[in-house]
This record gives sequence, structure tokens and C-alpha cells, in this order.
Amino acid sequence: MQPLIKVPTLSELAYESIKEQILLCRIRPGEKINIDQYSETLGVSTTPVREALSKLQQEGLVQYVPRTGWKISRISKQEFRKLQELKSLLEITLAERALPFIKPRDIPQMTLLNNQMRELFKSYTDGKPDLEKILSANDRFHMYIFKFYDNDIMIEILQQTWNNLRYARLIWISSEEFHNNFYEEHNEIIDAIRKNDGKALRAAVEKHLRCGLSYMEACLEDR
Repeated sequence: MQPLIKVPTLSELAYESIKEQILLCRIRPGEKINIDQYSETLGVSTTPVREALSKLQQEGLVQYVPRTGWKISRISKQEFRKLQELKSLLEITLAERALPFIKPRDIPQMTLLNNQMRELFKSYTDGKPDLEKILSANDRFHMYIFKFYDNDIMIEILQQTWNNLRYARLIWISSEEFHNNFYEEHNEIIDAIRKNDGKALRAAVEKHLRCGLSYMEACLEDR
């Protein structure tokens, strides 16, 4: 028996279309979403569009403003840079402080997580990777390393910072620069850990933090 092929619903099609335009920066942060216009463009009623917007709201990509309507979530470059600075400080510090607690037996799991992430990029269809799954896979890779350092408060603050940057981080992993470089950059982090080389680890983490940064900033508001 041939496997059943799942046909996407109208709301799923609307969701994918709007999300793609957001992540490709074709619609900008703060821009108002005209539901009627999207309905006409997509050839569907307003109901699937509203359902798609509700899902995108859960992901932090859009927001509903009373008496105004739906808008693309806004984050200023100034706010982004402040959060990115905090994120960088936390990730570098956690990686460095985790290093003494990581044993050789722990390293194969890092390689496995990185390979799984690469497979997610390879397995997508129609040229559209599942960015939610890839972002989760990326976070699993990094958090696996960070949690070797026993400081739940720092981990919690980092997780909240990731959440606050969710829109920017989805843009980040959709960039060609990230796609082309993340695997090798993760391997550089793993190699530094394998050699127990703190200086190389810091350099590898800092390099990875710069990957796709200019693409993210280009999609944000100047104010």
C-alpha cells in the first residue's frame, strides 16, 4: 500500500507563505498585516489567514495590537545589540566554564547532535527548511555543552535571552551564511573541547557568534 500523502490545509499554506516573507525580510518588523489583502493574494478566505497569524503569534513573529490589528513583531537594532551582547557574554562564559567538566566520553554526543542538525538541513523539501526544528536542534547542541557547568541561574537567563531574540534568531538560521558555516563552526567548538584548549574554544565560540550577524541586523529596525 502506498503511504498516504498529507495535503497541507489552507491555514498551513497561509502560515508557510507569511512566515517565508517575514524571514526573507520581504515584510519588515513593525509593518501592519492586511488580512484582506493576504486572503486575496493567497486565494483563500480570511479564516485561514487569521489561523496562520495566531500560530505565528505563538512563535513570536507577529503580534496583535488592540484597535490597530496584526503587525510583524518589532525589535530595534539598539535593543537587539543589547540582547546580543548579553547572549554572547553568557555563551562564551558558559562554554569556558563548562570545559573542565567535560570528559572524552561526552564528546561523541556533541558530534551526534551536530550531525542530526545537518541532516535536518539535508532533509527539507521544496527548498524550505523547518526553521523551528533547526533552531531547536541548534539550541540542543549548545545547551548540551553549557549544562556541564552547574549554574542554573545563568542557564535560565540565557534561555530567556534566546526567547527574547526568537524572531532575530529565526532570521539568523535562515541566512545562507549560517547554512554554509554552522556545521564546520560547531566542529571547531567540538575540536577545541576535545583538545581541552580554552583559548581555541573561546575563539571558536566568538567566531560562531559572528556568523549571520550582519544578515540579522539588516532585517531589524534602525530605531
